[in-house]
Amino acid sequence: MRTFAGRGLLLCALALGGCYKATFIRDAQAVRGEEHDEWTSFFVFGLVGEQNLDVKQFCPDGRFAEIQTGANFLTGLVSLVTIGIYTPRKVYVTCASGSGSAMLELEADSHGRPVAARLHQESSVRTGTVVPEGDAFHVAFDQEMP
Repeated sequence: MRTFAGRGLLLCALALGGCYKATFIRDAQAVRGEEHDEWTSFFVFGLVGEQNLDVKQFCPDGRFAEIQTGANFLTGLVSLVTIGIYTPRKVYVTCASGSGSAMLELEADSHGRPVAARLHQESSVRTGTVVPEGDAFHVAFDQEMP
């Protein structure tokens, strides 16, 4: 009985140890917006099946910052329970926010604490005030400069 339980535990460890993710980044400078996830269905250890997703169902304008696909603990568990007959994968879609890339520029005092901020977005620059909040900082943007 011990040998059977040991082999079962080893099989579970091997099956669940195969978690993976593949990430596709469209624009590394894109501002990340809403995140969505969905299960996709595959069969026979993921060898059978094809899944096409329309990014517009998640991001209305069709612009995305990143797409990830892969397995996690739950999809691995489902695959194990079905003995690999049904092998779901998880797809994560992160929409791009705003109309273009942005860059946040921080000014720091002599102790390295941020004191001012500027947000460069396309052809505009917004200045912001940095307010300490415990161990973190909050930036409040108030004005826009051409």
